[in-house]
This record gives sequence, C-alpha cells and structure tokens, in this order.
Amino acid sequence: IALDENGKIIHDFHVPNAFLYGTVSKYQDELIIIGTKYIQDENTSNKFIWAIDKKNGNKLFEVNLGVGSIISTDISGFWFQKGYIYASNNDKIFKISAQNGKIVWQRKVNGNVHRHTVIADSQAVYYTTLKGEFGSLKLKNGTVNWKVNIEEGIITPPTVINGSLLIIGDSSIYVVDKKEGLIYQKIPTGHSPYSAATIFRNRVFLGAGEPPINGLLFCFEFNQGVNNNLEISQDFYVGNTLNSKKLQLTIETKNNWDEAIIDPSVLSDAAEIKGQKIGNNIFVFQIPLKNTNINSWYTLSIKLKEKRQIKIVTTAIKIRRTDQLPRKVTLSNFNKIANESTPFNSGSALTQMIEEEYGKKISQEDFRDIIDYLKKTSKWKDADFQTWRLLLKRALSSPAKDLNEFIKLEDENDGHPE
Repeated sequence: IALDENGKIIHDFHVPNAFLYGTVSKYQDELIIIGTKYIQDENTSNKFIWAIDKKNGNKLFEVNLGVGSIISTDISGFWFQKGYIYASNNDKIFKISAQNGKIVWQRKVNGNVHRHTVIADSQAVYYTTLKGEFGSLKLKNGTVNWKVNIEEGIITPPTVINGSLLIIGDSSIYVVDKKEGLIYQKIPTGHSPYSAATIFRNRVFLGAGEPPINGLLFCFEFNQGVNNNLEISQDFYVGNTLNSKKLQLTIETKNNWDEAIIDPSVLSDAAEIKGQKIGNNIFVFQIPLKNTNINSWYTLSIKLKEKRQIKIVTTAIKIRRTDQLPRKVTLSNFNKIANESTPFNSGSALTQMIEEEYGKKISQEDFRDIIDYLKKTSKWKDADFQTWRLLLKRALSSPAKDLNEFIKLEDENDGHPE
C-alpha cells in the first residue's frame, strides 16, 4: 500500500495467496517484496521474491526459493544493493539479479539463516544463523571468506560499523574484524529479541526484550579504532548451577573504586547487592538465586562509585543445568480425567480443570462463550486456527468468570464506552 504525504492511498497492490512481510525496496520501475505463497499442487508453502510494476502492481517476475516459513518481522526480509537482492531461506543464502530475477549463486550455511536477513557492503555478504554461526561470503560467487561458531544460537542480524561487525549472541555483543573474522571484544548485554544494533553518531543502541530482561534498552559508546581498554579487567564466578542457592561473583576493575553495587534482579529476588571490597580493585558479590532460573545466559549491570563519579559496567553469567531433564514426565496435578460437557467443549474442559487447580471456578459454557466472543470480535480469517493459541492466551489473561464480566473488564481496560 502506497500513501501520499497526507495519508491518502495512492496504490493498493495484491499478490494472490501470499503472505508478505519484511521490507519493500524500489529498483528502477519495480518494487521488490518478499513473502510466502501456498503451492496447491505440492501442498507446500514456499518462500518467494517478487518484483512488481510500481505503477500498476503487475508481476514482473517471481523467484521461488523453496519450501519456507512465514516470518513476520521487518528484519526477516532481504538486503538490496546495487541491483542485486541478497535473501535467505532455511539454511541457504541467495544472490538474485533485480533485473530479471535470475539466481546468480546460492550458498548453504550451518543453521537456519532466514530468521533474520543477511547484510552486505562493498566487500562481502555477512550472515548469522540460529545455530550460532556467523560468517562472510564473497559477493561475486558466494564462496566462504571465513566463518565462526559461538556457544548459543543467534537471533539478530549482524551490523556493520566501519571495519567491524557487531554480532549479538551469548547475551553479549561480539565485536569482530569483518575482513578476517577475528573477535577482539565481547561486551555483556543481556538477551536481545530480534532487532539489529542501531548506530547513531558514536553510540550503539540495542533493545532487549526476551525474559528475563523484558524491555531493557542498552546504549554503548564506541571508538573508531580497536579498543580493549575495559573497566572490568577480570571476572569469574562459582555456584552458577540451577541447583545452587547462591552464586559468588568476583570482579577486578582497572581503576580503584570506593563501591560496587550490582543489580542481580534478573536471576535473584534481591534488587541490589553491595560488593565486598578486597584490596583496591577487587569486589566480591554474594548473590542468592531464584529457584525459577533457566539454563541460559544472564547479564547483570554493576554501578561503580568513587566520590561523585559513577560508571556503569556489565558482566555476563551462564546459569547451567547439571541434571539432565527426563525424556518423559507426568504432571501429577493434572493426571486426572476432564469431562467435556458437549463435544465442542474439549478445550474448555481442559481449561476448567487447570483453572480450578489454581483456585478459579468457571464453567465450560462460560469459558466457551468468552472464546467465541473473541473469535467474532477479532475478525481474523484464521480465528478457528488461533482459538487455542492466541485467543486462549487472551481469555486466560482475564480474571472474568463469565462473558458479561469479560466484556465489562475489556471495555474498562481499553477505555471503551459502555
């Protein structure tokens, strides 16, 4: 959909049977878009690149990249540069001519690479995968310049900054020489959702959104040259298991600080803990751990104080599992029979059983009324498919015990008139 400066619709183009996502790029007289389309003869959903006439929406060409998944974020699209489209699907990266849709080359990499787009500059194509690999490919033929694997999977695209790449993984920013793939800095950040790092002047912004961070925004200053002059010169920890009640973290700082106060709230019930100072530059923190932590990386911020000077630094901690999870487990609380009142109330019967376990009594009929109301008001074409996914989540988030109470609470919360 194209709008003018007053918000009036100029064009409204459609690609039949397709789900479009990502960005839209303009090249000469065409618009380049990406999405998936159902192939009836093969009973598959395939990923496509389309070029359409920007004046009338007529299809100029389409490129079938094979069976693919719907990924509805802006960073899951493609990269357009100097007449070429760089796109990915599953574990393959493609270079495509925007002139005629011809695939110039394709390259297989280690891991799913289509969760987030590849990027390019005048020297190479850079990618990251869900298996934790990042690398560089030659623009001309897609051969590998270098590739590196880190511990955790990567869910954000790389960011180019001068002669370096910023790679978000292991709850940290890796600063990597983009020519050789050499990692020369690792800065703890916490979990990032899907976005790339954003550069503005001499600062790097990174939004974190997944638990346990939940919406934290990081801002880092950077220097144009290589700089490893970090304030924390050494850190180590013990007691970092899911079975442990307390974690001990030790940091050594470059400069002499009067106080060091840590915010451990992502993995502890404590809001802040003051470190015990040992000598001039060493602080030790005793951190009680929650019993709800998971096997993951956690980033903690530390406030260093010296008279009126304050500096914020971060450190990353891996909480690990020592006992393997069983292949099969029975939830004893719900090892019982749930009877449905009608053949259409199976989901409501299960919901009723679980709600009653936690002290909320609601009839199957009342819960089903709420679900049907949400299906109707959502106006989703796939509301039936979403019934026990998205609609169930919305219904369960309300304390209402019948439809009238549900509607009243919805109106109050959304500011709607009675």
